[in-house]
Amino acid sequence: MNRKQRRAAEKQTGKGKTLPLGDVLASAVKSHRAGRLSEAEAIYRAILQAIPHQPDACHFLGVLLHQRGQSEEGIEFIKQAIAASPDYVDAHNNLGNVYKEIGDLERAVVAYREVLALAPDHAGALNNLGVVLKDLGQFDEAVRSLQKAIALEPKRADFVQNLGNAYRKQGDLHKSAETFRQSIAMQPYQADAYKNLWRALYLAREFDEAAQVLRQWLEFDPDNPLARHTYAAHMGGEFVPSRASDGYVRQVFDGFAGSFDNVLERLDYRAPGLVAKAVADVRNPPQGSLTVLDAGCGTGLCGPLLRPYAQRLIGVDLSPKMLAKAVGRRVYEDLVEAELVAYLEQKPASFDLIVSADTLVYFGDLGPFVMAARNALLPGGHLVFTVEKGAGDQAFRLNIHGRYSHAADYVEQALKDAGLHLVAMENETLRQEAGEPVPGLVVTARLG
Repeated sequence: MNRKQRRAAEKQTGKGKTLPLGDVLASAVKSHRAGRLSEAEAIYRAILQAIPHQPDACHFLGVLLHQRGQSEEGIEFIKQAIAASPDYVDAHNNLGNVYKEIGDLERAVVAYREVLALAPDHAGALNNLGVVLKDLGQFDEAVRSLQKAIALEPKRADFVQNLGNAYRKQGDLHKSAETFRQSIAMQPYQADAYKNLWRALYLAREFDEAAQVLRQWLEFDPDNPLARHTYAAHMGGEFVPSRASDGYVRQVFDGFAGSFDNVLERLDYRAPGLVAKAVADVRNPPQGSLTVLDAGCGTGLCGPLLRPYAQRLIGVDLSPKMLAKAVGRRVYEDLVEAELVAYLEQKPASFDLIVSADTLVYFGDLGPFVMAARNALLPGGHLVFTVEKGAGDQAFRLNIHGRYSHAADYVEQALKDAGLHLVAMENETLRQEAGEPVPGLVVTARLG
C-alpha cells in the first residue's frame, strides 16, 4: 500500500485524533478478540469505506460476520481479501475454516490446498485439511496430513488429538486410545483429550479402564462440568443429577456453536420442523399477533419457523456463542443469555406460545421447567416441546451420550402436576445418531 492510500485510510476516532491504518486495524482486532463485535464491525467497515477491498479489513470482517451467523456474507468478504491479495495465506485458511464450519467440506478442502500451494509446510492448514478429510471419510489421506502437521509442530497436543479422532473414525480404537494418551502426556490437562480417550475405551468395551480415565480427569479438575456430567452418565444410579449443570450446557454449546447447524443437518435433525408442525396444529393460520418464546433457541433454527406467528419473538439460551449465531438470522426482537427456568420464573403471564426444541434433553426432572413455563404462559397459551423417548418405565434416564430420555407417562404426569392440559403427544424420530433413529416425543400442552 502506498503513502497516498495510507493517508486515505486514516480514520477520525471521534476524539479529535487521527490514527493511521495500522493503529485503526489494531484497535478493531482488539475489540474483535474481546468479543465487542459491533464495535469491531463498525471500524472494519469504516476502513473499507476509506479503502474499498482493503485486504485485512475484508478478511477480519468476513470472519466476524461468520461468527455472527452471517456466513455467506462473511465468505464474500474473505474472497474480496483474497482477490486483493492472492497470496494472503491466513485468508485462504480462514476461508477453509468457514466452509468447514458451515459444512461445505469440499470447498474447505480446496481452500486448505490453496494454503498448502502457497506454504507447503503450513502446519495449521495440514491439520485442518486432515480434519476435513476425516469427516469426508478419506481416512488414509487424513492420517497422512495430520502426521505431517505433527512432524512440523510436534508439541501441538490438539493436532495429536485430531489424529486420535481420525484413527477412531478408521475403527482402530486401540491406536486411537494410544494417541489420546500421547496427547495427554504432552499436555496433562485437556478436557477434550480425556473425553475422547474415555469414548475410545468405552467403544472398545474397556469399561473399567474408561471409568478410570474419568476418575483421573476429575482428579485434575474436580469442578469441570464436562467431566462431572460424563462421569455421572457413565456411572448412573446415585450419581445422576436431576439436570445437566449450567456450566456443562454452556461449555458444550459454546464449543459446538461454529459447526452446530452443519452437524445437525448431517444427522437429519428434525426437531425444529416437528415443533413447527405442532404449533401449526393449534395456532394456524399464523397471524403475526403472538408473543413467542423460543426457549433454548441455540443458533435460532426455530426462529424463521416461528416468525409468522409472532408479533414479538424472543430467544433465550445459556450459550453466548450460540446466541451470537442466532443474531445473524435477524428474526428475533430480543435474545437473552439466561438459564431457562430462572428466566421463565421472572416472566409471569408473558407469552402466548413457548417452544422448546431439543432443550429438555438436558433436564431429567421436568417439574421445575414445566411449572416455570406454566407461570410464564398467558391463559389459553400453548407449550410445545420435544424430549427423547426413554425405554421402559423409568421416569427419566441419563444416557451415555450425556442427554436425558423420558418416559411418556412421566411427561404426561409432569404436565398434569403443573396444571397444564395435554393436547397432543406424538411419537417421532428426532434425528439419526450412529446410523440409528433417535425416538422422541413431540408434546403440546395448553394453559386453561
